[in-house]
Amino acid sequence: MRIPLTDWTVAGSWPYTVMQGSSVETGAKFTAVTPRIPAKVPGSVYDDLERAGIIPDPYYEQNSLLSEWVANRFWSYMTAFPMPETCGCRVRLVFEGIDYHAHVWLNDEKIAEHVGMYAPLIVDVTDRLREDNVLTVVLESAPDEMGQIGYTSRTWTQKARFGYKWDFGTRLVNLGLYGDAYLDVCSDPLRDVGIRTRSDGTVMIAAANRSFRAVLALRGVTVAEGKTDAGSLTLTVSDPALWYPNGYGAQPLYDLTLTTGDDERIFRVGIRSVAYEKPVCADPDVLPYIPVVNGVRVYLKGVNMTPLDHRTGTVTRERYERLLTLARDAGVNLIRVWGGGVIESEDFYDLCDEYGIMVWQEFIQSSSGLDNIPSRRPEFLRLAEQTARAALPVKRNHVSLTYLSGGNELMDAAGIPSTFGDENLALLKRIADELAPDVLMLPTSASGPTEWFDAQHPGRNQDVHGPWKYEGVRGQYALYNRSTILLHSEFGVDGMSNLDAIRTVLAPENQIVTTMAENLTWRHHGEWWDTYATRERPLFGEIGDLCTLCDLSQYLQAEGIRYAVEAHRRRAKTASPARLGPGELYAPEMQESVGAIVWQLNEPWPNVSCTSMVDYYGVPKLAFWFWRDAEMPMRLTLRYEKLVWQPGECFEGWAFLCDDRGEGADAVSVGAYRDGYSLLPDADNEGLRIPAELDGNRVRFPIPQTGESFVVTADARKNGETHRAAYLFLIGEEGSLPRAPILRYVKEYRNLEFIQTEESQ
Repeated sequence: MRIPLTDWTVAGSWPYTVMQGSSVETGAKFTAVTPRIPAKVPGSVYDDLERAGIIPDPYYEQNSLLSEWVANRFWSYMTAFPMPETCGCRVRLVFEGIDYHAHVWLNDEKIAEHVGMYAPLIVDVTDRLREDNVLTVVLESAPDEMGQIGYTSRTWTQKARFGYKWDFGTRLVNLGLYGDAYLDVCSDPLRDVGIRTRSDGTVMIAAANRSFRAVLALRGVTVAEGKTDAGSLTLTVSDPALWYPNGYGAQPLYDLTLTTGDDERIFRVGIRSVAYEKPVCADPDVLPYIPVVNGVRVYLKGVNMTPLDHRTGTVTRERYERLLTLARDAGVNLIRVWGGGVIESEDFYDLCDEYGIMVWQEFIQSSSGLDNIPSRRPEFLRLAEQTARAALPVKRNHVSLTYLSGGNELMDAAGIPSTFGDENLALLKRIADELAPDVLMLPTSASGPTEWFDAQHPGRNQDVHGPWKYEGVRGQYALYNRSTILLHSEFGVDGMSNLDAIRTVLAPENQIVTTMAENLTWRHHGEWWDTYATRERPLFGEIGDLCTLCDLSQYLQAEGIRYAVEAHRRRAKTASPARLGPGELYAPEMQESVGAIVWQLNEPWPNVSCTSMVDYYGVPKLAFWFWRDAEMPMRLTLRYEKLVWQPGECFEGWAFLCDDRGEGADAVSVGAYRDGYSLLPDADNEGLRIPAELDGNRVRFPIPQTGESFVVTADARKNGETHRAAYLFLIGEEGSLPRAPILRYVKEYRNLEFIQTEESQ
């Protein structure tokens, strides 16, 4: 039985004074440096302080600079509770998430000290309880750790590093009790439960308890049950309902109830088999990146996810549900949980189980720029092992967990991705093999053999990262057209945030068109991702209106991500040149793509500009909708060489059908139009049609002598339903490109998205 601990308060003090109590010199009692205020658990000290009016909103303007003192104080949490009804059972005090270094007192007796962010603290307090109890938890000030720029080899904590400053967030080093806190009253709690399944209906259960009972049910109907005194039990389900990744089938979840003594736990179990297959590659040592689920080979439609908030503990299940619903509806079947963040919550994993989203969970370490060598410091290895041994027995029981990785962008001194020959990664691999043997563990992401996308050495682009910028109106297309990447596990394009989000966090005087170099507040909210100075102004000239800048910037982000994703999909085994008419079919020499994982889905604080596709407030940017369209199960895509054309040139492109199931379309067609363009059906105006040469899968026609833009549409029809892709091209010169076609298109596209969203509700 769980008894939640509530009614917490918190107060800040100078380091260690709360532990000493009074001055040696004068005997005077030390007092707090803040009032004692109500605290939320789970929660964050910053959230409590803002609610009490002690600090301003740290996400507004440059206010986070006014809150950096918080990480340098000690914070004393307190609550009181009566003696629980025990009925002779043991009572354990449980903290599921502590950030970061805690000292715990019960009734003025110190009972525990805890270091580390990802392991729970569990203390037997049965013999220490009184009729009335006072519990105090003192958090030390945050440890000094590396932010994005530093030395990975010198890292020594298991604490989320992004809060020490990353390109998509500020420096806001969190402290708090970020997980549930409760008393667990039980004589014999279930321990170290492990659940494994196979697609033949086999469900294997093991627990540290020698005896337990298991009941497996689907939608309230018991399908198998049993009891054991040997610590392990196998149940068999006849004609099992199998779990598949999103887009490949359904996601039925069984309820597995385990009972031992006076403890009962319910697990949601997906039945499936998973194997891992090597992609076609000249290198015999290529890693087996491809998941084969229930015998079905899955193309990875992935996205990278950062933590949802700097203030760990404030993220609700509703926020996870909103973000993951967007991901599911965009066709995502894999989320990579990035190694500079967190071991994700049970809410996150539960929803991924439900939505068919496979999880790639990284252990908590990341590159640092000055060196990226995995830390071998003894205190780091001890804490890394603690994290792995705490996390894996819980996460392994989620059907969504499909990959593990030692961390983000770990490399040797020569910049080559680290392998399991590294002492650090070898340790984590041994623990993963012991505790989660069915899950593929990769040494790091990218796993190489080169770290960064290198078009000059095509055979070495197996699992690589980058780039994260739009490479230009020619460069973006040249780069991805010649890609030979097997698994693109991190790449993206930056773009301005939504105008409402910008207005929420910027003062009126900063809601202007400017650059990161010229405006400190803009720099504070996205220093690395200035698109106006490097992209929009060189292409379109000076822009005087913030709304116009946001639309142009978001369009180029969306276009860049869409093209990259479609280029990868064109190299999947289920893609093929689409015959539009007589003539030879064109297909370049292509190495197989097994998946693309876009950077990034979300951001943990509101940026002016960033690589995220959904803003901090959970509102999609234009890039999200383009990405969703690019991931549609069936899509006729267009390969082309550039975004901007000149009058009199001859447009040339090639059509490829991307079809997840490989069933083919009933019919495909391509059209070309100039000037006014809408996603709505009535835009198919014959008066705007351009004669096009459709030969094999080649699309060829002269660029209009007048007008600012033209559109090429690509339709695939299946079972009476038409799936349309539409590509907008500009006519003009860089430096003074026309804006009106983009602004009109963005407006019409957003209107259509609003209508579709309203109808779906």
